[in-house]
Amino acid sequence: MLAEDRATDAVVQRLLVVGGPGSGKTTLARSLAAALGLPHHDLDRVAYSPPPDGQNAPFWQWVRASDDQRRERAACLAATGGWVADGLYAGWTAPLRDAADVILWLDLPARITAWRVLGRAAEDRRRGGQDWDLRSVRRVARGALSYRRRPEGTADQLRERDGANSSRTLAAFLQPVSDRVLRCDSPGAVRQAVREITHRRPSEPRNSSS
Repeated sequence: MLAEDRATDAVVQRLLVVGGPGSGKTTLARSLAAALGLPHHDLDRVAYSPPPDGQNAPFWQWVRASDDQRRERAACLAATGGWVADGLYAGWTAPLRDAADVILWLDLPARITAWRVLGRAAEDRRRGGQDWDLRSVRRVARGALSYRRRPEGTADQLRERDGANSSRTLAAFLQPVSDRVLRCDSPGAVRQAVREITHRRPSEPRNSSS
């Protein structure tokens, strides 16, 4: 069950959507933000910054922020009144995890996520976008395929490289707030969680494969 002081009829004001590459977290987070009337924050844009000489540079050219910078940005975001944030990051996102009313964890199979990565990259190229170069597509697709198999990343590894994030890493990271986590391991479970979130606060976490 959700913690007693959170299991109310109040609508969700702070929602964290987490999951691996290709899980659909950003698309879903944008949709939920619109439904809830809250601002959306893509944590990739918190974890990375445009190069100093290229504010309009494609995302694959952005520069990785330091762990201290990321933690400071996450704390500032968590302190705002209401938000929907999405990303694959553990560790520095602890302020968001701790402040969230609900955490929606998209833990989908690789056969779904890898195809979504390829489809998203193809759509970006079709529209003339520049966020995906060939190296980025390969890296993200490999990450989607291995995400649920990789071991739990240590705190030091998470500070050094984003590849240390994995399904096991998120499971350990979310364990202290498991009473607020809705884990979805299938598209059907995601749809059910969305219904619960958009029809006021869900009463208990899900762990289904419907």
